[in-house]
Amino acid sequence: MIARMPRAVTALAALVALVLSTASAQAQFYRWIDDAGTAHYADGLQNVPETFKGRAIPLTLRNSPVSSTDSNKSAAREAAIRFTPGRHIVVEARVNGSTSAKLYLDTGAAHTLLSPQILRLAGVSPDHDGVKLQTRGMIADTKTEVYRVAIDSLEVGDARVGKMLVSAYDMDMPDVDGLLGQDFLALFKVTIDASRGIVTIAPK
Repeated sequence: MIARMPRAVTALAALVALVLSTASAQAQFYRWIDDAGTAHYADGLQNVPETFKGRAIPLTLRNSPVSSTDSNKSAAREAAIRFTPGRHIVVEARVNGSTSAKLYLDTGAAHTLLSPQILRLAGVSPDHDGVKLQTRGMIADTKTEVYRVAIDSLEVGDARVGKMLVSAYDMDMPDVDGLLGQDFLALFKVTIDASRGIVTIAPK
């Protein structure tokens, strides 16, 4: 079953998915430190400023669930999340282990979106640590800016993914801090019981 989203959210998710279609779950990512000591990340060496290409370090970010051997956290257990049948599914998430965020669960969205405010609270500055992508909007001659940034972890219940790429974007929707997409959900077995109002996220 697909968790249906508001039309505006679905359009935005489709737009972001189109723009970021070249960014896979396993990406060649580069990290460099500027003269002020600030860490930066970029998708591909071509997106690293010429001045810093010589000090850029290639990273391979592979989205994957954290297991008991990855950290001192226990392996992911099955998580049950309740929602009101007939309404959009909103889950409580944690960014970088501490910052709480409410996210729409959208099984049709390729990428996870987080608001810039949530990212800053989690210690990530989208405009300094991210890669800015300018996209053409759904309406002619309109443009949308999206930042791609790396976070250390994203957790929903006991389901946890380590370092991964997310898109920083303010959806400007009340009581929601972003959207949980397939770059997280596809790593788990997700079951939506609409009649009982329960989403189950379990290890594959």
